Amino acid sequence: MTWASWLLSLVGPLIVRALIALGVGVLTVGGIDLAVNQAMGWLTASVGGLPVDLANVLALGGIFQGLGYIGGGISARVALAGASGFKKFFIK
Repeated sequence: MTWASWLLSLVGPLIVRALIALGVGVLTVGGIDLAVNQAMGWLTASVGGLPVDLANVLALGGIFQGLGYIGGGISARVALAGASGFKKFFIK
């Protein structure tokens, strides 16, 4: 057994585990990001049907910024959960 084959037998399973964890994390974050963006799009489209005066009052109250903060918070939480899961996969 050569050194190269020995190193490959040690590193090979680790690389496979890393790629699987990375792929699952990317799919999860991508799916949640798509869902949050779709929900924000629906909310934005719904605001288009409001009377102008009511939309102005809501804008003064900061409701639109609040919805952006909520969407960003959900996306950040999912990203951190994916990173934490990736870390737990290797550090036990």
